[in-house]
Parts: sequence; C-alpha cells; structure tokens
Amino acid sequence: MKQTRPPLVRIQYIDQQLREQSWPNCTRLARYFEISTKSIQRDIEYMRDQLHAPIEFNSKKNGFYYSTKDWTFLPSTILDRQEADSLVITKKVLSQYQGTPYYEEVNRALDKVMQYLPGTLTATPLADIYSFESFSPSIIDASFFALLEEAIRSKRTIILTYQAFWNSQITERTVHPYRLHFSHTKENWSLFGYCELRQEIRSFIVSRIKNVTITKEEFTVHDSFCFERYLEESFDQIHVDEVQEVAIRFTPYQAQWIREYRWHSTQQIEELENGFLVLKMQLGALDAVMHWVLRFGREAEVLEPLTLREMIRAELRCTQKVYEEPCVY
Repeated sequence: MKQTRPPLVRIQYIDQQLREQSWPNCTRLARYFEISTKSIQRDIEYMRDQLHAPIEFNSKKNGFYYSTKDWTFLPSTILDRQEADSLVITKKVLSQYQGTPYYEEVNRALDKVMQYLPGTLTATPLADIYSFESFSPSIIDASFFALLEEAIRSKRTIILTYQAFWNSQITERTVHPYRLHFSHTKENWSLFGYCELRQEIRSFIVSRIKNVTITKEEFTVHDSFCFERYLEESFDQIHVDEVQEVAIRFTPYQAQWIREYRWHSTQQIEELENGFLVLKMQLGALDAVMHWVLRFGREAEVLEPLTLREMIRAELRCTQKVYEEPCVY
C-alpha cells in the first residue's frame, strides 16, 4: 500500500523498526513506502546527522541498527517530556473553547502534532492534575466572523447592522475594521475599528452584529494608531480620550484580591493602615468604571473624581427605589 505520508512519519516508522531490531535496510523500507531508496537514505542521514541518532549498518545482517539504546526519537530530539505534557494540557484547555471561531482548526493542528508522539508521552498524569473552568461564549454567526476577517485582511470598509448593549437600539453604520479581539473577562469577541457614524474608534461585540456587508471602499489605518496602546488606555474595553485620575478605596477584605491583579496599565496602589488600600488609575470611560466598582458593593468607595462619586450615588438611588417597591412576579 502506497504511504503518502510526510517524512516525519517515515522517520517514526524507521525508528520503530530499529527498536524492534528487525534490521531494516533502504531497499526494504523503500518498498514499504513505495518511494526511492535515495529518499530513505536521506531520511537515515537526517536522523544520524541532524537528530544524532546512533544508527549503524551491519553488513552481515544487511540492515541498520541502533548502536546504543539510550537514544530516543521524539522525547530527546523534537519534544522533551515537559513539552509533550504541555501539548496534552493545551488540548484539555482548548476543549473549553468548543464552538468558538478557529476551534476546529486549532484542534486539528494539535491532533496532527500529537499523532507523532509515542503513547508513553501522550499518557501524562498531568491531565488528571489540572482542570479548567468552562465558560459559555456568546453565540457567533460563523459567516459574519468570516466576513469580518476578510474585510480586515483586504482593508475594506463594512456596513454593520448593530444592536447596542446599553439601550438595545439597532443602528446601521459604516466601520473601518481594524482588529478582532477575544476577551477572557467578558468571554466574547469584539471588533475594534473606526466608526464613521461616531467619528471615532469603537468596539462592537460580534455576537450583537445583526448583519455585515463588505463594501468596495478601501481604508488605511493611521500610522499613529496602535491597537495595543489603545487597549491599555481602555477600561473594560471602553475607551474615552478624556483621561481623569480615578481613586478607589477598598476594605481589607477586598484589598487582598485587588493586590493580586493588574487592573490597568497606569494603576498605582497606595497601602493604608489596617489593611485598606487605594487603587489609583489614569483613565476615562467613567461609565465602565462605575459598573465595575458596583460589583464590590460596600467593599469599595470612589474617592475621586467627584463626577464618578455622583454617578454611583445616582445609580444607588435608582436601585434603592427598585427595592422599595413591593416584589411582584
């Protein structure tokens, strides 16, 4: 049977034959793969010269053999034990992204790599040591995702029909698509680009896009724009050019968690007595900061700016009114 396999598969088979001491030679191996003896000879030379395999030829047996048994093919030449373990763990991590864009492609790529690993490497105990929490990513129309990718590659503007998050209003707008970005905190994909309607760079949650049309109009990204810097200057993916000093005081209970994370590129932590701390950041997007602070309830207090304090007061007053009314189902 003709073996239309890549060279690595042939090398793996040669290694197996050598370990079984079946004394393979170029003629027999070439017949098995239905290729020329020169191709097999090149495989042998590659193993010997590049992978440092201790391959010798026994004229009496008319075949190759390993002169030492302490050499192994994949573990010591291509992947070591820890690298092989990391592939197995990556496969397990990837399983939680099932249904997201490129899951199938990445999964197939891992399978192709792992098929070359001996069973002793794929049977790692680390798979039973680590576990990963699954999440429920937003449902994305695969055709929309493909269109967005095509538009970014070809640098063509798109017409989006989009439903806003805050007020559920549906609008149609022309966008210059710059980047598709996945957020682990929000568990969703976002499109970043210049919005002609708002005359500024905006982010759009891909799952809220109702329709996508690629136009023939091309666009160019301004040389001064840097996506990484733009993201660093944002908070919770919301970006506002007007930057303000934000200071939030946390109780000792919450402070121990605040210390463990990097919340913003400009953050500074001021330690206070009795375990309190003040988190200071230079940013805009006060709406996003307000919703973030409210997650901590009474464990967090905004010190400045006063505008943000008043925004939280107003929000809490509205919340209080909700709970003052009788509960009706």
